[in-house]
Amino acid sequence: MKGMESGKDKVKKICDILRKETLEPAQLEADEIVERAHKQAEDLIAQARNAIEKMNIEAHQEIERQKNIFQSSLAQACKQALESLKEDIEEKLFNQELSRLLTSLTQDPKVIEQLVSAVIKALDKEGIDANLSVLIPASVPARSVNALLAKEIIERLKEKSVLVGSITGGIEVKLHKENITIDITDAALKEIVSGYIRKDFREILFGKNSSK
Repeated sequence: MKGMESGKDKVKKICDILRKETLEPAQLEADEIVERAHKQAEDLIAQARNAIEKMNIEAHQEIERQKNIFQSSLAQACKQALESLKEDIEEKLFNQELSRLLTSLTQDPKVIEQLVSAVIKALDKEGIDANLSVLIPASVPARSVNALLAKEIIERLKEKSVLVGSITGGIEVKLHKENITIDITDAALKEIVSGYIRKDFREILFGKNSSK
């Protein structure tokens, strides 16, 4: 019995030795591996979180950048559209309406008579006794203007009558000897009138910084 117990003791000792020399170191190594794995996992998770946070920040910044670009483009487009609209208003309301009003006004026989009389009086004042012809719009009958003109003015005309020309409004006075044409047509009057009132009109429409 004593020999058997002694043998058992030896086996136990051997097992203890094996456990200490192999199993325990292996267990320690396994624990270290698990701990390192946990640490690496934590590091990877932290890196992933940092990467996601960075991506979110970059995505937010990109969205803001695109938003700013869009807002800037939209503001520029609106500004250009407004300027274009103002230009259209100037063209249609100012230029076309002014042309229509002047043409309508200078097709009136009474206005044409006043223009002819004013030119001849101005020539007389300057001492110019010119051989002249007066052209009026084709839309106005010559007899209507002749009937309004003073006899002495009719006598001053080369043809003893106003002539019908290709102008749409107003008059043209041709001084034959001097080879000069005095242009008081609707087109010429528009240039003169618009030069005075265009600035005020554009300041109302475009603001005081308008350069035109």
